[in-house]
Amino acid sequence: MPTFVKPPLIHAVDVVASASEARHLASELAARLAVSPGVLGMRWDEVSASWMCTLTDGGHGRLALATPAEPAAAAEHTHRLVATFERGTPTEAEDFFSAVRCLPFTATEIAAAVLELPLTSQLADRWPHKPLAGVGVLLTIHHMRDFLVLVDSLLALGVDPAHMTVIDKEYPYAHTHRVDAHLVQRHGIAVWRYRDLGEGIKDHIGRVSTAGKRSVVMDDGGYVLPAVLRDLPERAGHFIGLVEQTTSGIRKVEGLELPLPLFSVAESDMKGMIESYGIADAAVRNTLRLLPDEKFEGQAALVLGFGRIGHEVARVLDGRRMRVAVFDADITRLVAAHEEGFLTGRSLNVLVTAHRPRLVIGCAGSRSFGLDQARLLPPRSFLVSTTSRNFEFALDELREGSSALTDRGVLGTSYQLADGPEILVLGHGMPINFHYAESLSNRYVDLVLAGLAVGAVALAGGDTRLQPGHNLAATNEILAESNIVDDYYRLYGPAAGSSCG
Repeated sequence: MPTFVKPPLIHAVDVVASASEARHLASELAARLAVSPGVLGMRWDEVSASWMCTLTDGGHGRLALATPAEPAAAAEHTHRLVATFERGTPTEAEDFFSAVRCLPFTATEIAAAVLELPLTSQLADRWPHKPLAGVGVLLTIHHMRDFLVLVDSLLALGVDPAHMTVIDKEYPYAHTHRVDAHLVQRHGIAVWRYRDLGEGIKDHIGRVSTAGKRSVVMDDGGYVLPAVLRDLPERAGHFIGLVEQTTSGIRKVEGLELPLPLFSVAESDMKGMIESYGIADAAVRNTLRLLPDEKFEGQAALVLGFGRIGHEVARVLDGRRMRVAVFDADITRLVAAHEEGFLTGRSLNVLVTAHRPRLVIGCAGSRSFGLDQARLLPPRSFLVSTTSRNFEFALDELREGSSALTDRGVLGTSYQLADGPEILVLGHGMPINFHYAESLSNRYVDLVLAGLAVGAVALAGGDTRLQPGHNLAATNEILAESNIVDDYYRLYGPAAGSSCG
């Protein structure tokens, strides 16, 4: 006999909307559920003021629209869509709640994001001739509200939504389901999961090639081009160029013979000088949010990697009164960390043994810390990653060397080492600044998103400075010529009319 859920399960989604928008969104969801597999019917119940969902096997759920009991504790104009699964199997419950989670954003929410991203949202004013009309675009950018504003701008710059593909990196973002739903339901854009990356790339190439176009890749983590060169080398010529946002993505293409130009926003002066602190601060803030009852002041911390992000993470931790050590395999960076006053050492094991860090933040990019080092940590220690996916720590080694693993839910995974302490890998080793969070504020990330679009326009327009291979000098020139940094300064620099101009 099938197992039925008991007691009823509840899921709530908060949306910011006018009353009419909220009612329309709920009605759309009810209509979508009505035609979902396994649903016998939907009906409006006047008595309970809710939609009743009847399943084909007799199970049922309901949808109701409400407002928070304490409006002052929620954002203005918050409405709460409450879904209750009252009877049915766990599989049916998951299908029911999956539909509920997939709510597009309201016009009110999008309008707020547009105001927070003035550079990105006004890109079409810079290029009214729609310079992206002749290309397709394949994107693997983080699924947050700011991404939707970038997508709207790319469409306004001429990209046909039928020739756009988005790869969902499957990070546990705060609003990942809603972002995907908005792309599909409001724009008809193809969204593929990271686990199906190869199929998504092939589908994109097929659709765009049929229209007689080639594509620009806008990547965040080096996902697309290595997969193309490895698995579809004969189709590499479909792509005009690559815009890369992260240094981890740059590392993944290093050593590859690039048959197309790389526009490296990741290594640009613009991104390095402005964004790194924000990422570091977001990573530390999210760590503290997940561990509100821990006391870190006066405790030992270790930062792995002293690049742009690691440098700022070390400074943020120092500012929070932690005793900070730094390790980097690159001797030049190690010297720089030493001369800034951080504890350093040539041997990671010796440094861990001497410093005994309770908090280890990885910013190196790949397998910077494994079982040998974890055994040396004190009890109740934490490993935190700031880099793409779960590549920072040797999690396979930790699993093999543990007598017990415990899934701690949103916190992460606890590893009870067989011959060492229990350690918690926060966020299961995924980048902590995106773990059920929006990471940087929209106004902070605005400049980088606009820079990605600048790169796409330059590649689509065939800028002759962009040749196959790495183009960092040309990237810096083109970004400077776009004047987006000038506009950023006008927005957030000295107040207008000040004596400093």
